[in-house]
Amino acid sequence: MSRSLSLETLQKIGQTVELGGWVNAVRSHGKLIFLDLRDRAGIVQIVLNPQTYGHDFSPVKKLKSEDVISILGRVKKREGNLVNPNLETGSIEIEASEVKTLSEAEKLPFDLGAKELDLSLVNLLDYRSLTLRHPKVKAIFKVQETILQSFRKTMKEIDFTEFAAPIIVASATEGGAEVFPVDYYDYRAYLGQSPQLYKQIMVSIFERVFTLGYAFRAEPSVTTRHLSEYRGLDVEMGYITDFADIMDVVEKVIKNVFADLKSERSVELGLHETTVPQISERIPRIHFKKVKDILFVRTGRDQRGELDLEPAEEREICRWAKEKYGSELIFVTHYPTKKRPFYTFVDPSDPTYTYSFDLLGRGVEWVTGGQRINKYEELISAMKRKNLNPADFEIYLQAFRYGMPPEGGFCIGLERITQLVLGLVNIREATLFPRDMERVDQRLSVLQPHTRKVPQNLYRAITSLLEKEKIAFKKFEHEPVYTSEQAAKVRGTKLEEGAKALIVFADQKPLMLVLSAAQKVDVAKLKKELMIKNFRMASADEVKALSGVEIGAVPPFGNLLNLETFFDAKLSKNEKVSFNAGEHTKSLQLKYKDLEKLVKPKILDYILTLRSA
Repeated sequence: MSRSLSLETLQKIGQTVELGGWVNAVRSHGKLIFLDLRDRAGIVQIVLNPQTYGHDFSPVKKLKSEDVISILGRVKKREGNLVNPNLETGSIEIEASEVKTLSEAEKLPFDLGAKELDLSLVNLLDYRSLTLRHPKVKAIFKVQETILQSFRKTMKEIDFTEFAAPIIVASATEGGAEVFPVDYYDYRAYLGQSPQLYKQIMVSIFERVFTLGYAFRAEPSVTTRHLSEYRGLDVEMGYITDFADIMDVVEKVIKNVFADLKSERSVELGLHETTVPQISERIPRIHFKKVKDILFVRTGRDQRGELDLEPAEEREICRWAKEKYGSELIFVTHYPTKKRPFYTFVDPSDPTYTYSFDLLGRGVEWVTGGQRINKYEELISAMKRKNLNPADFEIYLQAFRYGMPPEGGFCIGLERITQLVLGLVNIREATLFPRDMERVDQRLSVLQPHTRKVPQNLYRAITSLLEKEKIAFKKFEHEPVYTSEQAAKVRGTKLEEGAKALIVFADQKPLMLVLSAAQKVDVAKLKKELMIKNFRMASADEVKALSGVEIGAVPPFGNLLNLETFFDAKLSKNEKVSFNAGEHTKSLQLKYKDLEKLVKPKILDYILTLRSA
């Protein structure tokens, strides 16, 4: 007899079937045992009755969650109040005549049968092979599959050719430092930041192309929306009139994704108690300069001279779009030239801006794209302005030397769009096996443990490091200070320039948080954004044991203490920062950029995790 799936039993009432799957739950009711059997199609109830079961009943009594079993039994229709309306197979049950254990599971570290997994992000990922079995977690990746399929279907409908881009590249795609180097035989290569250059080459061959591949960013930050390895839905198209043509394609892709999710994934969306975003008939398209003006009027904060949108501004302009247009999505167009890659087409009417865009939704970037430079000489000039060596891009430039039509494209982060559609707190929840600064499957601190060593004289260790690295700094010697306000006064500096270092425990792991002395930690928000279950400040004794100094004298050099260190992004607003340097009577001052360079912290978005004092 061949194996049937749980949902197929609805059409086999009265028949004997063979099922196989995992024990999802076990319940005893008098002499009867009820099992919920889970397979790829769903869950079905199994009834084990010692009077009708034709074999030794004692092994059945030992079954537990996640044991893998096969069942032989008859499909019976449930009557009256025995029907379970909350189960897709709730109108039937299987009266088992034989059960075989195919694989036994160890005792579970948590209740996998619970409606919600009450786990910290660390535990959710540490037990990934187990947590992925939970219906709500599994639903995330069914939604992601539909997004992927919908994207590919739309691309084929409008005559795009799919290609596979290489991952190992000879130079940094974007010309930045956020790359992973690779020892490539006797040479240096890199993991690709994006397939951007290859997309453009392929336009000269197929005109319209797309690729689904991995991209890598060695970005030293831990936020709820960034990964070191992610999948991009990348598109490039030739013979465009201008970058409005590209936004038209983005809009078509997004609308089709939303329609397919509504028609195919209503159950999964329901598990997450969410719906696809509301959008207007045409997604609004607003110039970057106008967006800044709107934000100034709405918030009173004059950020019109800034070259990018802060996270708070992205959230605010999304609120504005929903109020004015009834759309949760908005295109912000014409980003400043200084903030876009070398290949971005400059607006001829105002060279300070570009023919580029971001699609924002629910307060976060969903898509980024724009028109590209297609003329060889202009591309060479753009490279040189960005201090890039054209010789490093020979294969790429070759395509432009021999003719490239006006073209452009965009990229959608697959994990990002999954996170935003489902309203997930952290992008790592939308990633099967996330890679970031802390984790490659397992936590790196577990894979590569180290012995914690504390310098005997922290002040001397810091000043020696600064001198060794030839970093300019200023020393203060003063009366003992125990508060940020006292320290600012005695140094003659602004309160917000103080770099306040806090040692905390997050899920029993010691960390260092560094923020402006004018800020305080919003613990509730920090726990939510980083998915921390237990958070507390270190006691005086713990601070002493971990740093070798007293509370109030801890410097922001977690790297010297082997402590994972997080900087609040707002601290970077200061040109210089000051801090107690291991003693209540000694302080140091140096440039913020030098401090970040030495400590190499992870950067937290202060808008999300911290609030003003």
